[in-house]
Amino acid sequence: MSDLPSFTLPTVFDNPKGWGPSNTKQAKEIRDIPYIPFSKSDKINRVANWISPADTRDQRDGGRNRGRRDMVQQTYGSNSASAFVFQAEADEESFSLVDNRGTAVKKIAVRAVHGGGARGGARGGRGGRGGMQRLGYGGGRGGKFAGGAGGFRKRFGWRDNDREQHHRYASVKPTDEWELVQDIEFSRMRDLSFSVREPKDIGFYGSVGVYDQGYDRVNTRLERPLKVSGSVRYNATASEDPVLTKLSEKAGDVKVFATDSVIATLMASTVSMSAWDVVVNRVGDKLFFDKRDGGPLDFPSVNENAQIPPAEASEKEPNSINSASMLAVEARDATYNYIKQVTEQRAINYENPNPFNEQNEAGETPDDNAYRYRLFDLSARAGKPSHDDDDEEEEDVVIGERVLMAIRTEVDGVVISGQTKKQMFIRALTQHDITAVGAGKALDWRQKLDSQRGAVVATEMKNNATKLARWAFQAVLAGAEQLKVGFVSRVSPRDRTRHGVLGFQTYRPSDFISQLGFSEYSGWGIVKALVDMCLEMPEGRYVIMRDPNKPLIKIYSVPAGAFEDNGEDDASTAAGGEDGAADF
Repeated sequence: MSDLPSFTLPTVFDNPKGWGPSNTKQAKEIRDIPYIPFSKSDKINRVANWISPADTRDQRDGGRNRGRRDMVQQTYGSNSASAFVFQAEADEESFSLVDNRGTAVKKIAVRAVHGGGARGGARGGRGGRGGMQRLGYGGGRGGKFAGGAGGFRKRFGWRDNDREQHHRYASVKPTDEWELVQDIEFSRMRDLSFSVREPKDIGFYGSVGVYDQGYDRVNTRLERPLKVSGSVRYNATASEDPVLTKLSEKAGDVKVFATDSVIATLMASTVSMSAWDVVVNRVGDKLFFDKRDGGPLDFPSVNENAQIPPAEASEKEPNSINSASMLAVEARDATYNYIKQVTEQRAINYENPNPFNEQNEAGETPDDNAYRYRLFDLSARAGKPSHDDDDEEEEDVVIGERVLMAIRTEVDGVVISGQTKKQMFIRALTQHDITAVGAGKALDWRQKLDSQRGAVVATEMKNNATKLARWAFQAVLAGAEQLKVGFVSRVSPRDRTRHGVLGFQTYRPSDFISQLGFSEYSGWGIVKALVDMCLEMPEGRYVIMRDPNKPLIKIYSVPAGAFEDNGEDDASTAAGGEDGAADF
């Protein structure tokens, strides 16, 4: 028995938030080995690909099915399997098979179809009785493209130049006084990764409504009209937030201040298609990530990622209700009304009052939103093995200066289940006119939402990937247990003022991020890189903006009063003016 070899079970490093090695716990053998992190949503079809790119099957069928087969069975992490392909020797390449048998000729049976030409066939003969004689239909003089089957063959490229080309415009136009500091391509940003420790709560402010569970039974047959709410939801930027301003004067370690909408925009920047901008104010050693009042961050986009997104209002249709600006205003109002309607059952007051209602004047409508302020640690850390062998935890050592970020997040509702209260982040998807330009080939929700919910959700994840990713990241930042997305549709496609609630979909925020193909580590990596970059810049004002037509972001150094001249216009736009919303 003593001659038998011994076996020692190795230490397993579990990664509950993804696959592959963890960023916080790594074995000594793989600690310095670079790797590309991936999530559970990645499709892995083959462990090893033994098929050469120049496979004989592609030669037999002329390469017609190669694209479809490669799309379905794409090898994960590699575009070619040349490392595993068998290389033929020189003597085998000269080998050939001698076969004296004749090649059989395949006979193709042509079946006549009602409405098509009976004798069109591959020779392009004259169509039979009832055959259409126009080019492109069976029975006409179309050569091999005019078949006896009588089907219409689309001619790709015909009148493609007549199609209106969609051009995107910048959210803010740079001037000669702006100085370009750096531009960063999305391809470089996708490889970033950073792990953030569990955040700490600063406090809860305001009052939150309790979710009405009766809306869980709403469907297309039990539609509920969307009521217009008279409540107000403030959307102040970080530098105008009284809680964040007081915190910046007291806490020395807290160096970055922002709101959840700004940070979520940066996290989902690599999938954004429309232009946006974030204003960075460097005051001493403090950073304030602000938004412009009335800018793109105040209005959720509609079908931004569609192949043909909604266009802006033109001279031919200056008052189009289906323009990008009008749809964004409609989506914002519908979301606010939906949140208020599903949480108007009763309210729960938090320990701190709403910070935006303390300076309200007499007769001014108060803000009825609830906020959760949280601290996130962005300090660079290195794992240090613990001296206790029984303890698997690792002590983190801060490298360089300690950097904390304070974020104001939103709490839209609370669902009560027994003795527990779960926080919710609520938003609404809107559908306007499925026949309009920019509808993104969406299914009619009133007909397909109940029977084909999966197809409806998949289409929305494709057309509104940017907006859904921002909502998912906002829910994670707020620490919400549920992300509830409502489906709100127009009662009539030509009336943008009346809507109906057709259903909802509930997700766990972290799972929804994985379904969208994102990673929390990647999002925090982008934020960490931008924060470190801005902390190294001199004191002043900067603008991070997405290029309207190229997949990159640009960082400009701007004068101190760059956005202070149009403050009145921005304030009127933030109040909900439709004319001001058309500026972005």
